[in-house]
Amino acid sequence: MDGLTARALADDIGYTPGTIYNIYKNMDAVVLDINFATIGSLFDYCDTQTANLPADTGKVKALAYAYVDFAHQYTRAWETVFAVPASGTHHPLPEAYEARLGALFTLIETTLMECLPISMRTARSSARLLWACLHGITVLTLDGRLKRLGADHPHKMIDELLHNYLSGFEESGG
Repeated sequence: MDGLTARALADDIGYTPGTIYNIYKNMDAVVLDINFATIGSLFDYCDTQTANLPADTGKVKALAYAYVDFAHQYTRAWETVFAVPASGTHHPLPEAYEARLGALFTLIETTLMECLPISMRTARSSARLLWACLHGITVLTLDGRLKRLGADHPHKMIDELLHNYLSGFEESGG
């Protein structure tokens, strides 16, 4: 985010900084557009990675891998989604942006309900829990902190996370 300026962006695309401001109100609006596209790409990537898989725990694992793998392939774009706006202030998100975020969580919820005998309510809370865990694994893997602590590849961590979660689910009967 530190290097994202109107001048740098204009230089990259062969325009003048003034052109950027003719299209966008400010750099926060540019970042919002970038993030909107990134979330759409993340959804498409996760959906593609899981679309033709059987409805079992392997599909949940594939979805989790897809999230982490996308972040590792498109690190700068993924990190930008979670960066503080350039102005340092938070504004309400546009309805289309909220809908795109909602679609991503719906994909997770739907996958969980397809693969596990759980209610919509449980799938909703489990989707947020799974995302939070995956997000933490991803952030700590990308910045190298997990490796310094002796953690292996993020897929191994996901395997253990899902094994422990699903074991608890099976023990409690759902």
